[in-house]
Amino acid sequence: MKILKFPFWFTNGRTQILWQTSYHDRYLPEKTYTIPLPYIEMNHQDAAKIGIKSGDMVEVFNMDGNVVTVVYVNDSPPPGMVFGLMYHPEGSLNHLTTSYTDPKTTIPWYKASRVGIRKLSGPIEGVIKNTSFLPINDWR
Repeated sequence: MKILKFPFWFTNGRTQILWQTSYHDRYLPEKTYTIPLPYIEMNHQDAAKIGIKSGDMVEVFNMDGNVVTVVYVNDSPPPGMVFGLMYHPEGSLNHLTTSYTDPKTTIPWYKASRVGIRKLSGPIEGVIKNTSFLPINDWR
């Protein structure tokens, strides 16, 4: 059953640090140093269930594509949902969006796809050493 293979809803968006497609920002060290890799944000409950913590490298996958990302565990996405950075010079999470288009409105359904997540073995040491994994959306 697909729901078991792809247990999470996936949505994507931008960050204020890397503007739009990062066309210019990718050449600014202070930008790429702050966000060195594409990332996902995942709820604490979901992360604990599959043994993931902030800074882990994971593969996010579905029938439309796959991408390797770093994880930020925080309380921003609700349980069952994963947020991914839409675009990064090192990889795009747009590969995970569905090709479904509503037949009545002809509007693509880019913001809701089902995905699975697999933890990869070992972090990238240089990324871990130079990146803060403090919560980036903690509004408390």
